[in-house]
Amino acid sequence: MIGGGPLDMGYLHAKADLVRQGRLSPASFAVETAEKDARLIVAAGADHGVRLDVVAAGAERFRRAAAQGHGGQDMGASYYASFTP
Repeated sequence: MIGGGPLDMGYLHAKADLVRQGRLSPASFAVETAEKDARLIVAAGADHGVRLDVVAAGAERFRRAAAQGHGGQDMGASYYASFTP
């Protein structure tokens, strides 16, 4: 589905494989850690007068995934935040 497109990169393939195979634990980088880091990046940007809207959207996606119970899983589990309960 992503082959040959602008998102055709090894990292995305690796995370997609984890989701497909259900191998999100142990996490190499947890959803909750990704959310924390994204929020820190947004705050640092704001401190310097820069709006980092895409990073803020990513932080929100990680927050939703954590709220769904995926906080301790690999950040690839943010995939599940794509769907409404």
